Amino acid sequence: MTHVSYGSYALLVTRHVSSKAGVMTGTETASGRATAIAVPGDVRSRASLRNPDYQDAFAVEAGEEVRRDAECWIREVFESAPAPVRAFLRIGWSMFGAQLGPSKSPAHVLGWQIGENHPEWIRLEVFWKIGLRANLVLHAQSSSIVLATFVEHQRRAARILWPTLILVHRCTLRYLLSRAARSAATHKTSSAG
Repeated sequence: MTHVSYGSYALLVTRHVSSKAGVMTGTETASGRATAIAVPGDVRSRASLRNPDYQDAFAVEAGEEVRRDAECWIREVFESAPAPVRAFLRIGWSMFGAQLGPSKSPAHVLGWQIGENHPEWIRLEVFWKIGLRANLVLHAQSSSIVLATFVEHQRRAARILWPTLILVHRCTLRYLLSRAARSAATHKTSSAG
């Protein structure tokens, strides 16, 4: 059995993710390419963490013709990702003590518990044994999707560890959201033709 250290694997996946997702600056928008945005107030209000220590958000244009509810989108983002990326996420989260549920179940998305679920938005929640609580909130609008992360540090270990993971987190979410939007547009186009 070959052993790959998490650090090397994270670097490898980050390079793969960065090359696939592209980098956007300023206020550029492009269909199917996620870009970092300020966390919208309506998305912020959906988080169960009242005073997060970290928050970020990404948005992607999905096109008017691609209509899905929030749960379909979040499952597309995580559960339809390439198998190596899903494995990387599960292994990485587990290494840091994430209390994950089943990979696929009606109450979980890649192990994260569904905290609240509505047609327009969904909140996923997870707690890490190192004292980190996190929410992922996806808001599905008519032609775009916003995916936001909220993190709360409850212990010193979480305050030390989380900053070292931010770059991998941001690159991975940008890639996953971009890939999901492109995949949905492709499936919509191929099913319409």
